[in-house]
Formats: sequence, structure tokens, C-alpha cells
Amino acid sequence: MSTPSEYAQPAQPADARGAVDLSTLGTGAAAAAPGPSGEPQAGPVLGAWSLDLDEQTFQDLVQLSGRVPVIIAVTNERVPGADALRASLVAAVDAEQGRVVLGLADPDAQPRIAQALQVQQLPTVFAVLGGRPMPLFSGPVDDTQIKGLLQELLQVAIQQGMAGTVPPFSHPEGTTAPPSRFAEAEALVAQGDYAQAEALYEEALKQNPGDDDAAVGLHRARLLGRVAGMDAQAVRAAAAAAPESVQAQLDVADLDVVGGHVEDAFLRLVRFIAAHFDEDREAARAHLVELFGVVGAQDPRVVSARGRLAAALF
Repeated sequence: MSTPSEYAQPAQPADARGAVDLSTLGTGAAAAAPGPSGEPQAGPVLGAWSLDLDEQTFQDLVQLSGRVPVIIAVTNERVPGADALRASLVAAVDAEQGRVVLGLADPDAQPRIAQALQVQQLPTVFAVLGGRPMPLFSGPVDDTQIKGLLQELLQVAIQQGMAGTVPPFSHPEGTTAPPSRFAEAEALVAQGDYAQAEALYEEALKQNPGDDDAAVGLHRARLLGRVAGMDAQAVRAAAAAAPESVQAQLDVADLDVVGGHVEDAFLRLVRFIAAHFDEDREAARAHLVELFGVVGAQDPRVVSARGRLAAALF
């Protein structure tokens, strides 16, 4: 292992050339005991969707990368700023509520993980999609850069049809969450079976039209179904080339909400509504209301956007 001073280099952008084969690491070892949802449970938990890794949980996360993006950070306490980086990564990942997960590996304690990833300096952070790792960044970065990189990673995941979520590994404060009333629908969403999930939420709403949780679940399943398989770059290029196309603007708004750019999505559609007075206006208005349902009626971003929508309409 190199010394911390040798590892502490400026942050470098990721590229796909760092992808390596992880298939042999962990073979012959007993698999980590999965929880009821099939997610890895072993190892100390730093956040709801974060784990300290050993070889077994490393393999679990590699397998999980077929469902959601996985971040793997290789660093330890000998590296200046390591604690701050870990805290930033944990907070950023947990903020995504299961759309991405995090594993942290100490190269001194787990040298085979560092070897498998071909780590050259510390800290190095990798993204794993579909079992294929690639460097995300090396060296120190700030919170804003981490959030930006996560959003870019999530957009790539969406293009690959990975727009679901996974349940938390645990509850950091030691509390136990009550079982979800819609665990089956949530599992279907995580598997990419959005149509079946919609059917379950719709049935719940037939039985209780005032069930807000079912309504939010339905809106989210519909949104994820719409964006699954989208080519984000092509969608954005189409919207830029055809600003009068309502469908092009709706597609970008969907991508923005999934990517966490909620205000951008709302503002895009409000502006479109304000500038149009034909049937496209109603299509955009209805779609915007659907997106309000995804985010939640009490969210301050929705409250603000509703005011702008009213001004645009009247």
C-alpha cells in the first residue's frame, strides 16, 4: 500500500477504461446472509443504504448493481479528509432513498477488494452498473461535486433501464420501520415490472380513493415506467431542437424529476403552459399535475409550482 501522501492527488474524472472483472473475488466464501428483501445485511451500517465492505458483502453489492447503481469508495482513516468524504457519500446516497447504494472498503483490511478494483491511489470511488465497475473519481471532492456525479450516474442508470429502488439495509438510528402496506408493489417496481405495480396501486385506490400513499406509489410507478429505456442525451437533444413539441418537453420533465431536478421539471412545464393555448397546454398541465403526485402534495416545491401554474393559467 502506498502512503496517504502518495494517494492524495487532485480529483480525476471517471472513464470506462477502468472496468475490471470482479467475478473471481469472493468465490468459495459463504454468501452474506440476506434480509427478507434479498439485500445484503452483513457488515456495519453507516447509513440506511450504506455498508462497510468485506469480500462477501462486496459480492452482494456487485450483484445488486444489476438493479440499482452501486458506489464503492476505497479509502481509510490514514487518508486526509477520509472521514469527511465518507460522511458526504453516506449523506448523498441516503438522500436518493434507495435509487443508489454505497459500499466503503478499507484497502488495508480488505486488500483483495483493492486489488480487484486495481486501486492506484486513495481515495478512489467507483461506480458499478450491471456488475461492471468503472472509476467515478479519485482524490478529494466537495459535496456539490459528489451530488452532481451521482445525478450523472443516475441518468446513465435510467438509460440502462435501472430506474427502481431497493429497501434500506437497516435503520441507522436503531428504529424498526413498520412493514410497508405496498411491499409487493414496491418489489415489482424494484424489479422493473411497472405495469404490475400500477395494477396493485390502482386496486388499492379503488378500495380507498383517498389513499394518498397508494396515489403517490401509482404516480411513481407510472413515471419510472415512462423513463425506463429512455436515452437521456437523445431526449434532451430532441427537446432543445423542438421547443414547441409538447411530448419532447414532457419527456425531459420526467427525466428531471427522476434525476432529482424537480424544480427544473416544474418550471419547464409551467413555461410551456404559459406560452401555449391549444390542446398541448392541457396535455402539459395534466402531466405537471401527475408529476406533483410523484413528489407529494405537501412538498414545498409542489406548493410553489402550483402557484406558478395558477398564474400561468389565469
